[in-house]
Amino acid sequence: MIRIKPSIEFKGNCLRCEADLAAGRVLWQGIHVCAVSECSNCGAEIIADLKAGQALFTAYRIDLAKGTLSGDEGQRRWFGTPFLSSLQHPDHDRTISLNVEQFSRHSKVIILNCIDFLYGHSLLKLLNADAHLRENPDMGLIVIVPRYLRWMVPEGVAEIWTVNMPLAKAQNFYPRLDQLIHAECERFDEIYLSPAHSHSADFDITRFTGIKRHDFSSERFRVTFIWREDRHWFVRRIWVRIGRRLSVVKSLLLRWQNFKVRKLFSALRTEFPTAEFTVAGLGTTTAFPSWVDDRRVAGFDDETEQQMCRIYGESRVVIGVHGSNMLLPSAHAGMTIDLMPDDRWPNLAQDMLYQETDSRMAAYRYRYLPLGCKLSTLALIAIRQISGWDWFRNAMADRKKAGDR
Repeated sequence: MIRIKPSIEFKGNCLRCEADLAAGRVLWQGIHVCAVSECSNCGAEIIADLKAGQALFTAYRIDLAKGTLSGDEGQRRWFGTPFLSSLQHPDHDRTISLNVEQFSRHSKVIILNCIDFLYGHSLLKLLNADAHLRENPDMGLIVIVPRYLRWMVPEGVAEIWTVNMPLAKAQNFYPRLDQLIHAECERFDEIYLSPAHSHSADFDITRFTGIKRHDFSSERFRVTFIWREDRHWFVRRIWVRIGRRLSVVKSLLLRWQNFKVRKLFSALRTEFPTAEFTVAGLGTTTAFPSWVDDRRVAGFDDETEQQMCRIYGESRVVIGVHGSNMLLPSAHAGMTIDLMPDDRWPNLAQDMLYQETDSRMAAYRYRYLPLGCKLSTLALIAIRQISGWDWFRNAMADRKKAGDR
């Protein structure tokens, strides 16, 4: 954790003269939490990322007066440049608010900042709350969340600060939000900033959603495809990109996706005739036959998200195209098959919320296949994954008893 009050734990160098910097104040940009320093040697004001969230790996420094940005070149386009631009063009929207809920009082607190412009990133940051509540019981935990994540904040936090900031504008810098957070921070003697790891290793999803994970002992179960209309189940990515711009191409891609889902379900239905076959996710384009349980929605709210998590929890396996749409399904379902586009292999497992600590069982439950995998091969793998679960689990349990680690 990083101490930010009464003093700021920060080491950095001036972008102009490389002199050592001492932070004078914290700037709450939104996604970025920054140390603002005035160089004692040349007088330059430098704004630098504190190492939390993505900035743990790709921290940036900005000389706002000169408009210069220093940091990782590989992430500059999506993380660094928008950071600089937001400070150069602050958004003075006076409707931005901070709704503060207090559940317990503390003089020493940790602040977990979950603001991000990507839903998956915000959710992954929030999952750090579980570890803080377990490991830092003597400190109050304050969670800053966008409104769409308020329902997932676990019990036990000291305070929840909810920001009415839509995803589309979450890269902006709102001076009003900076002022509101600073005003709240006045109440505390000692404040630490959570590192907000992108992939927390130890958490229980039920603490966040209140929805039970899959019960393998249940005879009745679902097989669920996670529907997504902006990253289609189509191997040629050029057509997917064209489909985002041309509605006629998008329509054709979604019809093809619908056909593949029905064909996959038909193959699985032969093996598991009593299973419920479900399509869940965002977007209601195209129609399915009556034997498919169509649970897609046109938009999410707290109630529909909870309903979706119940569906995931009833699913023996969920199948879908790689992306943030797979986070909550993978956390609740019994097993997961993640279909990987060619350009997403470097992001392997980033959309999975593992709820299995045994490495062998995890390898069985969470699987990754090429997006272009033959439908017949995908169906066979899913059939074997479902039908072989009891045997595999018992086999691994026997090996543990035998001392095979």
